[in-house]
Amino acid sequence: MTFLKSAKITNRGMVSIPAALRKKYNIRDGDRVVFIEEEDGLKMHVIQPLEDLRKNSFTTEEMLEEMEKSRKVELELEF
Repeated sequence: MTFLKSAKITNRGMVSIPAALRKKYNIRDGDRVVFIEEEDGLKMHVIQPLEDLRKNSFTTEEMLEEMEKSRKVELELEF
């Protein structure tokens, strides 16, 4: 679904993100964004807080287990 909504830029360069988009993308007060310039315009991406990345990441043990599984699959494919 494409969401089309216009917003006005203030004289200080600020813009309000529509509430529906803030809710959809879980954008909260204090979140940071990055702007990427492309040929056809600008893209805005929300930067995930470090705490959120940690919650959704592997532990060291889990990562080692996944790497070992992957290595075994690779070895089996070689023969």
